[in-house]
Amino acid sequence: MLHLVPAALLVMGGLSPAHAAHAASVPTYTCDTVRGDPGVAVLFGNCHATPGAVTNGPFSGTAIGVAQKVPLKIRCTGGGTAALPGEVTLQDCTDIGWSIG
Repeated sequence: MLHLVPAALLVMGGLSPAHAAHAASVPTYTCDTVRGDPGVAVLFGNCHATPGAVTNGPFSGTAIGVAQKVPLKIRCTGGGTAALPGEVTLQDCTDIGWSIG
């Protein structure tokens, strides 16, 4: 079972163009569900990714993970490994909210 500490969020209006561009460039992986812990989260089942994201093999940097059936949204900064459509392993994750839908 995934136990992530919720991140405090402060919303102060809209995103600046620079922040919006950065947010758009962060790859997002969406799968049916998730298992693991904050160190290593594995999203699995019917996975898909935003355009330009690694779909098979290791990657570095920040990624967003969304589990649709849980519902959970996480931000992971330690890279991971993608093997779409089966699963995505993400490292160093923090809960950033619930996914919708």
